[in-house]
Amino acid sequence: MTTKTLYNKTGRYICGASMPAETRQIQTWLSCTKHNKAFVPEDEKAKVESLILDQVKAQTAYPLFYPKAEEPWWQKITAMF
Repeated sequence: MTTKTLYNKTGRYICGASMPAETRQIQTWLSCTKHNKAFVPEDEKAKVESLILDQVKAQTAYPLFYPKAEEPWWQKITAMF
């Protein structure tokens, strides 16, 4: 199954608009993944988390609620030297 197909099917499943066959297919896939816990390196987890957070920031008002913290004035001055 291609990533695009899986994305479309899981989207319909989450929204409750999937066909019964798709629902069974997604539920079977999910039940298989619970028992097969593959090792994922920490750096790869961090990359995925970063990508997800970037997408959330792009699609929501995240920057309004969590603006980037500015550097203190003394760090700006020391950076000049």
